[in-house]
Amino acid sequence: MAHPEHLEILQAGARVWNRWRQQNTQIRPNLRAADLKGVDLAGFNLRLTYLSSADLSRAYLFEANLSETNLQGANLSHCCLIGTDLQQAYFSGANLYHAYLSQANLTEAYFGHANLEKANLADSVVNQAYFGQADVKETDFTSVKNLNLLQLRLARNFELAILAKHDPQDQVRPSLT
Repeated sequence: MAHPEHLEILQAGARVWNRWRQQNTQIRPNLRAADLKGVDLAGFNLRLTYLSSADLSRAYLFEANLSETNLQGANLSHCCLIGTDLQQAYFSGANLYHAYLSQANLTEAYFGHANLEKANLADSVVNQAYFGQADVKETDFTSVKNLNLLQLRLARNFELAILAKHDPQDQVRPSLT
């Protein structure tokens, strides 16, 4: 369960939360299983925060810092993560159905067993991100930076992912070999 004091500070707004984070660098915030559905967390410093099993569906996290954050089993469906720092974030088993992660930094993020169906990762940096057993059906990987197709070799529904903008006359898809 989320720490009540941490939730209270979060609800006070980005300025109060970020100041508290600067003054309490030794504390790793606990927002486990918190109901943050539809909450505006744009610009929040959530680095190293425990958000496992939290409900962040339809939340607005534009340009937030979620690097090294534990989001295991979290619900981020229809969430706005545009321009968010998600370096080394842990999304094991998370639900990112139809989430918007365009222009995000996903370097070394872990998406094992996550649901990324219909997620938008266009123009994101995915350097060394792990997608093993993640469902990438209709996931938009258009113009992603540093994507090695081997990163997707263990993903489910890889053949249904959107890997590049296609010319209608171009029927060639990148292969894993």
